[in-house]
Amino acid sequence: MKKVLLLVCLLACAIELCAQNYDYKPRETWPYLLEEFTSGGVHTSGGTNLNEGWYNVCVLDGKLHFVQNGKIMQADMRQVQYARIGESMYINRMGAMEEVVAEEGNYALLRSTLADLDRLYKSDIGYGVSSATASTQNINSLGMAGGTVSMELEAAIAESKSGTVLPLRTRYDFMLGARQIEANRASVMALPGIDKAAAKNFFKQEKINWNKPESLAKVLKYLADNNL
Repeated sequence: MKKVLLLVCLLACAIELCAQNYDYKPRETWPYLLEEFTSGGVHTSGGTNLNEGWYNVCVLDGKLHFVQNGKIMQADMRQVQYARIGESMYINRMGAMEEVVAEEGNYALLRSTLADLDRLYKSDIGYGVSSATASTQNINSLGMAGGTVSMELEAAIAESKSGTVLPLRTRYDFMLGARQIEANRASVMALPGIDKAAAKNFFKQEKINWNKPESLAKVLKYLADNNL
């Protein structure tokens, strides 16, 4: 009986931990994709591998942040080609880090997760404060440098649970070699050389949901197999 009770307790703890991770949301005081800075490495545009670092992605602008001498710093995005953070890979696309969700040769499905600042700025905080005033206050509190840049990591962690939750917007793109298109039906059907009838049949057979990454991964394979 004791063993059974212990097993139940351990299972409950595991479920609680999963719930905590699932409930994580970036805040204005901790504007990061990940709940904590995570070990990883960076491949620079000059071909150098920088390993054994601690990294995170700022959802305000997609910039790569890292820890140096106990402080949070922002990477020079001109020097970053791609980064590994934990088990995930991120590619620098136009100065912002995008997560690699799936790969097929030199084709990839990318996910960009950024704060929906338009939604945040337009919110009305009430008590007679106009949305324009609320917007200005939000802009000032977030700052132009990502809020936590140059802060001591410990100080940022201490404040990480206190700020306003940032609304997020997620976008998926297909990287087709050197090209990048939005991962939606219209963009795919507009690709040069695509057999539209065959593509429509594939979408129907596979029951493609353009909002689900697992469906988009199937489309990615279809594009790669047909050299589109």
